[in-house]
Amino acid sequence: MNYLHFTNPNSESIFRWLFRKDDDLEQVTYYFLSKLNATSYRYFQLFESTTKIRIVYLSGLAIPYTDILMLKLYKALFYIFKAKFEKYTYIHLLGQHPMLNIKTQILHIDDPTYSETEKYTLKKWENFLNKKNLSPVIITTNNYTKEWLSNLLSHTEILIIEQGYSLPKKLEKPQIFDDKGKFSCVYSSPYIHIGRDKHANHDTWGAELLIERIIPEISTKDSEILIHLIGEVGEDAVKALQKYENIVYHGRVSFESNILLIAKCSVGIYPRAKDYKRSMSKIFSYIGAGLPVVTFDSVDTEVIKLNSLGFSVTSVEEFVSKILYLKNNPDLLKSFKIRVNNFRVNYTWQKLSYKMENFFLNI
Repeated sequence: MNYLHFTNPNSESIFRWLFRKDDDLEQVTYYFLSKLNATSYRYFQLFESTTKIRIVYLSGLAIPYTDILMLKLYKALFYIFKAKFEKYTYIHLLGQHPMLNIKTQILHIDDPTYSETEKYTLKKWENFLNKKNLSPVIITTNNYTKEWLSNLLSHTEILIIEQGYSLPKKLEKPQIFDDKGKFSCVYSSPYIHIGRDKHANHDTWGAELLIERIIPEISTKDSEILIHLIGEVGEDAVKALQKYENIVYHGRVSFESNILLIAKCSVGIYPRAKDYKRSMSKIFSYIGAGLPVVTFDSVDTEVIKLNSLGFSVTSVEEFVSKILYLKNNPDLLKSFKIRVNNFRVNYTWQKLSYKMENFFLNI
């Protein structure tokens, strides 16, 4: 898999940025680019698409087990050169709450935990900025999180920048087609693990429900339905799936290859019954590729239900039955795809980044 790298002309390695004497950009963010592990699709694409933000980054090493060391260096460099960051008017913070003297500090919260620890940290951060007459801003992805934050914080502006997608040139025009004439489902995740696999207990990378219940049910009722798995499938997951002949493995791929593969399928599936009350980026990858989605009914996936972009269900049995229903009703499948293609136009990363940057021109 090719590791990520910024092509944005406003991006600079921190070692180059340190020699920059001045900057005509008012906004800055600091980013760690791993060459080994999955990187936040949202944060990378959101900033890659910006035009008014200085992106300062530290790249990891392509050497196993070095990310922990590089992350320590990443944090240390930030505090060593904090004064240089404080020359900017705005700073975008990703997963950290440093106490800085910068006029406007924008905290990005993509995956809130809603825990007591998170509440305490956010209040402490807001109080620090408020006492210094600085402006705290939080960017999140959905109304549920915005309401929770609004009830928690008194002096923080909260902005919704939804999840989004980006398309290779060849997919910029709506495409309504399936996998070589065969009906197929696709599930995309950096890791697809169960049992003793490394990420089996991860919030979004564990795949027990998919592998132990949904795939067996689909295969029993209609073994001709192809199921594409995009991501690293763990050893225990492979063992559990080896008896099914309708599984197509793709491994971990680049963001561009991921959406190209998704677009060749019929339906995107999001097989998670637990609701983390977030907005999931892979849902928008399916939408960006022009696919209707079958998912469980939750805050995580409410965009599907609210905009009739597929089916939101409450049980495994209903999940499988809706997939079969779409296979047997091609006109309905086509209708959903047309609706998805019409909906997706406002959720490119370019448009979302433009929305975010223009917001800060007005405060």
